[in-house]
Amino acid sequence: MEIDIDEPTRPQLAAVFGVSSRWIGELRAQGDLPKDGASLLENIEAWAQAKYGVEGAQGDIDFDTERARLTKEQADSKAMDNAERRKELASLPDMSGAVISVIALTVTRLQQVGLEVANGDHKLRARIDRAIADALDEMSVAKVEEARGGGLHEEDGPDDES
Repeated sequence: MEIDIDEPTRPQLAAVFGVSSRWIGELRAQGDLPKDGASLLENIEAWAQAKYGVEGAQGDIDFDTERARLTKEQADSKAMDNAERRKELASLPDMSGAVISVIALTVTRLQQVGLEVANGDHKLRARIDRAIADALDEMSVAKVEEARGGGLHEEDGPDDES
């Protein structure tokens, strides 16, 4: 059931409060709930007051503080949008893609060094290729994650090879 928040009907209020429609009518007749035409918020505040003796939540809210907080959030959001448009700020997916592309190009280029430097000396090429492969292995993502204290798949837990 969709509830009209501007002017909820008696059956809608009954569904929200978990009582019968007739009970809502009785509460309205006693003056514990506002008459037809009141908003859902007004009805909830009246219900809380009648049932629990709770004053409306609006008394606890500092509207000036909330307005200032909202204004600051909106200004921050606009500033970030503007910085992104001026290319002063890039999104994380864009930056991750750029870094991954540079790393892939670097790895490809490093793997060609052995062929260029060895000039047909197969033993020298093997040593160069092995040294480059070892260096790349040390700089791998797994090593970075390990050094940082995490793992690629932290949900898997530590390896138990007992």
